[in-house]
Amino acid sequence: MLSPAKINLGLEIPYKRPDGFHEIRSVFLRLNWGDDIRIEPITPGAFELVSDNQIILEKRRLYDEVSEKGDLSKNILFKTFSKIRAHYRELPGVRIHLTKKIPPAAGLGGGSTNAASLFSFYFGLSPEFNSDHIFKLAAEIGADVPFFLSENHCLVSGKGEILKDIQVHPGQGILALTPQVLSTAEMYAGLKKPLQADPPSKRWISLGNDVEFSLKEGNWAALREKLVNDFEPLAFQKFPELGKLKESFLANGASYSSLTGSGSCIYGLVQGLEIREELLAKMQTEFPDLTFVSFNY
Repeated sequence: MLSPAKINLGLEIPYKRPDGFHEIRSVFLRLNWGDDIRIEPITPGAFELVSDNQIILEKRRLYDEVSEKGDLSKNILFKTFSKIRAHYRELPGVRIHLTKKIPPAAGLGGGSTNAASLFSFYFGLSPEFNSDHIFKLAAEIGADVPFFLSENHCLVSGKGEILKDIQVHPGQGILALTPQVLSTAEMYAGLKKPLQADPPSKRWISLGNDVEFSLKEGNWAALREKLVNDFEPLAFQKFPELGKLKESFLANGASYSSLTGSGSCIYGLVQGLEIREELLAKMQTEFPDLTFVSFNY
């Protein structure tokens, strides 16, 4: 089955919370592109991972370091298995076949989506594994994991666990799989956000309503004036080529373009398959060394 990637439409970080996490406000879109994962039950207590690493060459090593070829204890699938087993020891072990396409350090939720796939597998095996508990355990694994359990596009707030399902007009896009590595921890630290616990501002509530309307109508161009990714200035300062990539997406026909998450991937959204093919051809000509992926949502 597909373990889908996500992109962020806007990512505001208004403040750092007293619990040490950062408050976020974003729109998460599920893509029809991602990793392929197959999970089968085996002997209770056993965990096996078989990986086919298809990540772009520059980042392939990052996954190998936490796969069965490296330190498996650092792999998010193993961490998820261990947490689930701590609560439900009667559940079977797993053998996971993973075709890994989503690069790490990309802002695409590659680890979180795999974890959610494993939660979903176990959710179907035990009537005791109720939805409230699964979301609680998922949030303990990673802030983005609950989103991948929702199966919808969402307005996301809190530390990532507050989800509001939204309607999004079907659309298309191009994703640039960039080789640059941006540490999530370093990017958050670079924002230097104050410690506070303010409620959502009236501006965000109003903005959220405007954004929902634009998404429902498929008015991607209108989002340029409504959404920002707070990580872009930091990412573009460190790697100016990422800023140039965004500019090229827009210049070559994308209705909307942005860094996703804390980076480093950049995407462009369009209205129509023909426009997407034209955009892809132009981007491949301008950036022949980059890998581009077409997606729908």
